[in-house]
Amino acid sequence: MKMRLSLLAAALFTTQALAGTPAAVATLQTPADNFKHLSGSFTLGAETNYVGRGLVATHAAEQGDGTETIALKLDYAIAQDSPWSIESIFAYKILSEGHTLYGSPDYAAYYAQYGRVGTIKECNMENEFAIVTAGRYKQEQWNVNFGHRFVHGGILGVMAKHYRDQGASVVNELFVKPEWTPAKWIDVGITASYSFQGITGWWIEPYVTLKARILGDEQKTKLAALCTFGMSATGSYFSPDYCACCNGDQAWWIKLSTPWFATDHLVITPSVSFNWAGNGARKANRVSEFKMLSGDPHCIPFRNFAVVGGISATYMF
Repeated sequence: MKMRLSLLAAALFTTQALAGTPAAVATLQTPADNFKHLSGSFTLGAETNYVGRGLVATHAAEQGDGTETIALKLDYAIAQDSPWSIESIFAYKILSEGHTLYGSPDYAAYYAQYGRVGTIKECNMENEFAIVTAGRYKQEQWNVNFGHRFVHGGILGVMAKHYRDQGASVVNELFVKPEWTPAKWIDVGITASYSFQGITGWWIEPYVTLKARILGDEQKTKLAALCTFGMSATGSYFSPDYCACCNGDQAWWIKLSTPWFATDHLVITPSVSFNWAGNGARKANRVSEFKMLSGDPHCIPFRNFAVVGGISATYMF
């Protein structure tokens, strides 16, 4: 496993962590009275496995372990007393190892035994690039984000390019994310995304995050603990014609993280998550065309269970 730690100042990040970790901890401390129109964060990180929508890729899909990510998040507040703000995220995730799905084997020998000539086209999982643009409306105990997400590459890119034969690893989505914080120690929310280009259909991702202060006080949290219970599911997203995933639950996970506020601006966040494949992902493993043609039981796209660890460094400005 190669994680390129020498390239990164620290390691683990996902777009969900970038959008959620500092905000979740912020409810554990009294807000500072220093209003700025423009704020944001810059994150460097790595994970021990590629994870997309809770799905963890196998060696057959990624050919190795580990991802590295670099991301920039910007927030623009309309006014000090306004509940409205605008959010932008730019994230690039690098796969540590080869990108060729299943090694793109040539199945000429397989077809030859049936008196046929044929091969399977070369498939690849590309590095993931995402741009998120959203509006946010916030009240004391609840908020809602809504906007557009562009994704090139990664798991969603594979689904668009190879499951739906679109020719490009591109997905465009509209999403809405309501979140309720009835107390400082809990967030309850759901992200509903509708993909309208590349592949069409719904992704639904409910979650519950429990929060606790380990070190610090109400004015300044130094070390916190977060535990997130989440899952992802699809509706009208997969077609049986492609003999891949089926709709329904795709993944389940429990993620533990401990954000450490090293300074007023720098947050170091180690984490570990436990991910289980849902019914849709397990069906993809059972009916994998590559597994059938090669006779190799390891030619499956998703891990049925995985432990994913990592660490990230986020600079807030």
